[in-house]
Amino acid sequence: MIRTFQRVQKTPRTPVYNIGAASRLIGLPIWTLRWIEKHELVAPRRTAGNQRLFSDEDIERLEMIRGLLEQKVNLAGIRVILRLRRRR
Repeated sequence: MIRTFQRVQKTPRTPVYNIGAASRLIGLPIWTLRWIEKHELVAPRRTAGNQRLFSDEDIERLEMIRGLLEQKVNLAGIRVILRLRRRR
């Protein structure tokens, strides 16, 4: 069977980075990314095999979360800041 692939227009929301690549890009351990997802601060897409895929928007959001965590902002504070940022 020969498979043909359609070319997809890449946008900032296109999921392309697996959790290992996202971890290296952001500078956070994989377990921290799982913790962030568990607390619903980011929602990566999933493949048919249940692998997480992060988009450029997710990476940007995770970088912001990393900065807030480094500033010792608690989980509730991070949620408020992200909600306010989304309204802009």
